[in-house]
Amino acid sequence: MSAAPSSPTSDHSPPAGAGAAPPDTPDQANFDAVRHALHVSQAKMDAIYEALPDPAGISRMSDGLYLEVNPAFCAMAGFTREEVLGRTSADLSIWATDQERYKLVEILRRDGCVDKLPMLAHNHGRVIPGVLSARPVRIDGEDCLVFVFHDTTREKKALDELVAMNTVLAQAGRMARLGAWEDERGKGLVYWSDVCYDIHGLPRGAPLPADYIEEHVAPQWRETMREKIRRCILERTEWSMDVEILRPDGSTIWGRAHGEPVVENGKVTRILGVMQDIDDFKRTEQHLLQSRELFSRIFQLMPYPMGMSHRDTGNYIEVNPAWEQMFGYTRAQAIGQSAMSLGILSPDSRSLMLQDYEVTATTRAGEQRTLLQSMRATESDGVPCWLFALNDITDRKRGEEQVREREALLSLTLSAASLGRWDWNLHNGTITGDHRWLAMRGVQAGGGAPAAVAWTEFLGPEDVLRMTTEVARHAANPETPFDATCCIARPHEKERWIRSLGKIVSFDTSGQPQRMLGVSIDVTGQREQEMLLRRLAHFDTLTGLPNRVLLARKLTEFMEQAQKNGSLLGVAYLDLDGFKPVNDRLGHDAGDRLLVVAAQRLTRALRATDCVARLGGDEFVILLPDLAHAQDCRHALGQVMQSIGSPYQLGAERVSVTASIGFTLYPQDDADADTLLRHADQAMYAAKQAGRNRFNEFDATQERQTRQLREQIAQLREALARGQFELFLQPKVDMRLGTVVGAEALARWRHPERGVLSPGAFLPQLEGTDFEVPFGAWVVEAGLALIRRLMQHGVHLPVSLNISAPHLQQPGFADWMGKLLARNPDVPPGQVEIEITETAALYHIDHVASTLKAVRAMGLGTSLDDFGTGYSSLTYLRRLPLSTLKIDQSFVHGMMGDAGDLAIVQGVIGLARSFGYRIIAEGVETADQGQMLLQMGCHLAQGYHFARPMPVDEFIDWVARWEQPSADARAELQA
Repeated sequence: MSAAPSSPTSDHSPPAGAGAAPPDTPDQANFDAVRHALHVSQAKMDAIYEALPDPAGISRMSDGLYLEVNPAFCAMAGFTREEVLGRTSADLSIWATDQERYKLVEILRRDGCVDKLPMLAHNHGRVIPGVLSARPVRIDGEDCLVFVFHDTTREKKALDELVAMNTVLAQAGRMARLGAWEDERGKGLVYWSDVCYDIHGLPRGAPLPADYIEEHVAPQWRETMREKIRRCILERTEWSMDVEILRPDGSTIWGRAHGEPVVENGKVTRILGVMQDIDDFKRTEQHLLQSRELFSRIFQLMPYPMGMSHRDTGNYIEVNPAWEQMFGYTRAQAIGQSAMSLGILSPDSRSLMLQDYEVTATTRAGEQRTLLQSMRATESDGVPCWLFALNDITDRKRGEEQVREREALLSLTLSAASLGRWDWNLHNGTITGDHRWLAMRGVQAGGGAPAAVAWTEFLGPEDVLRMTTEVARHAANPETPFDATCCIARPHEKERWIRSLGKIVSFDTSGQPQRMLGVSIDVTGQREQEMLLRRLAHFDTLTGLPNRVLLARKLTEFMEQAQKNGSLLGVAYLDLDGFKPVNDRLGHDAGDRLLVVAAQRLTRALRATDCVARLGGDEFVILLPDLAHAQDCRHALGQVMQSIGSPYQLGAERVSVTASIGFTLYPQDDADADTLLRHADQAMYAAKQAGRNRFNEFDATQERQTRQLREQIAQLREALARGQFELFLQPKVDMRLGTVVGAEALARWRHPERGVLSPGAFLPQLEGTDFEVPFGAWVVEAGLALIRRLMQHGVHLPVSLNISAPHLQQPGFADWMGKLLARNPDVPPGQVEIEITETAALYHIDHVASTLKAVRAMGLGTSLDDFGTGYSSLTYLRRLPLSTLKIDQSFVHGMMGDAGDLAIVQGVIGLARSFGYRIIAEGVETADQGQMLLQMGCHLAQGYHFARPMPVDEFIDWVARWEQPSADARAELQA
């Protein structure tokens, strides 16, 4: 098999006689040498042709007869070479259909050649997809066609891996600061990559330097680089060197240049190279290893495992990296060994290698691989050897088995899934289908072949347009299937949603779609589920009101409408007052019923054009479009509050809640949608701060106050970090005995500019913020340190520490308190008292009681502050494990002139005795107040009458100077 021209004949030799050269003349010797070289070249071409893993051959164009094919072609077609030669592709049914052969002939006639034409080959019932490339040649005076067919079954995977690798390499080049360049002899530099421009400090796309060495190479390196380039051209060798590069701004940078000659027709025509920015590396390690091979021989880069072995012994002479990677042996381990000695092939497999195209090999790890092997006898340095190439088809074999299994499963699935098949004539618009397809359309199948029906039957105009558009799309992109879902609407029957998948299988002579085959499935249930999910995605599941998603769309629409009509849009944020206590006391089910009723009342209280949405919990947003005046918004919100404020009957309980509403008006408040909601929320918060059960309009003053609050919290955080907070102590006194029985730790802020600030100047700012808990943690830690200091000065008194409600209700508060005490073993737990407000105890009573029980078990005291100012019942009070009740100072101040306050004080004292609690009065400022408290049985007190809060050092001195009243004075006080 050869497509090369014939060797010169005697007709071209000089005539014999006086002018003829003797047989052993130099001309004759040159002729023999040329003939021998031609023979060697022909042998190499034959070796490569025979070892080519892709099917290839030569056919005559006049009659299509095969003149030559390689072993790969025979293996693909399933015929021997003798069975192929002299026959056509039609005789052998090489192509899957006649259309494949017509397509090839048509393109060959039109273009004169074929490049990577998708074709379907045929091998005894098996279809082989691939691409065909062919070129016309003239052989022995006849027009022939040389072709190569490549199986593309695994091409997609290889292409994806190549694209990913190319992306990684490009990114690696950018990350490694590695640029490419090309220098053409006689022209100089003809190409720079973007990285080269960056390295040289030039804008990308700028003109390339005419004399690179003079313009960009530092003087001390110029001659060295010239010499390397000269040697590269003369000796055809690679060169590499580190060089200092001159940049336009006068700076220098180290770069590493590497070049390789490109030889064409025996001459160096250009040099390809790379330039890498090694400035950082060069300046830190000047002697970095430079010599790296950037390119290797084609044999080493081939993706196919290839090698050469002795023809007699089978010992390997050479293998490439792909071979090493496949079998797990290094090149050094393989050279001199045979496939059998390495355990790659068994003796039986070795004997079959020359007969079978497909072999089974074993890797070093023991893995069995199925390979397609191509071999060709050749010579290497005069030694007979085999040149072999391997193609791993293990995955393909497994894939073929999986395909067979999936085909069987698909056949079963079609039957089990009740898929209906159909055949659509796109020219006349009729369609036929099997009995399942007819049943989906509500038609009973009769006997015989089903009749064709118009494809538009029972379809609405929108579905007709959708189907037509999808046909056009599929015709333009046949690689993706036809996929359309339409609604079948028959009179007096439930609508059915049918999804159809198909593929155009034929085109007419003008290239228009002619016929489509496909299947259909009833997706009515899925469609109904989608509609349900779409509703769930836009409406609140509990109340049925629009949710955040639909609210955002409505708000945008109303804002555009307000701009267009010149009207006002009211955006209101509503929060239910008192909902949480109801939810906690009666349970979540009752809370949910209350929310549903509230949502219904909101809807009834507003216009049909208004929108009410639930954001979550007890928060709602109201949109009031088409308002003429701001008063219209206030009037509507007044009706909403009146509706919400009516009592709710929740089973046997009758409860009442109110609403706090904040609102803003667009476009008077010319903000975006999110900001409008935030402004309304801020206004609602202001309404709650003002006493709840009211509505409040957003204004700039409130915005400034909110911003000021954030700034104040930031100042408090900074003050805590700088240690500006300090705990003062106010003593607790037993008025009957005249002794100091304890102290309360009260926070003070030593402001660098305003001096010492009392809690009223900063604690209200902490309430409800995320800084409240960290500040409370500081109070406890500082209190333990304060107790330790008192003990060091001989003062052993219990100190009460105020704990806020959010801090106490933190999960794990008791565990945290226990760990803190463990880190302070020198502080007796009995000298620590946790003081909480009645409000903190009222909410989450079970959690609070559990937490207090745990801290009391540690030995800590528990005190309830401001008793009488909240709404706790005796049942709640009895459930709390307390040791002390504190009478609020407001009652102590008022009891001297207000009978109601006096009765409250008497009641609290009696209540404490009944429960076995200690009782202490706060805010005692006069001796008369102390005397009255003693008469009512309250012996313990604290207040300005005894001492103001003071720093710990002053407190220690105060305790040392405290003089117990004489017995007469105490008797007079108790009289």
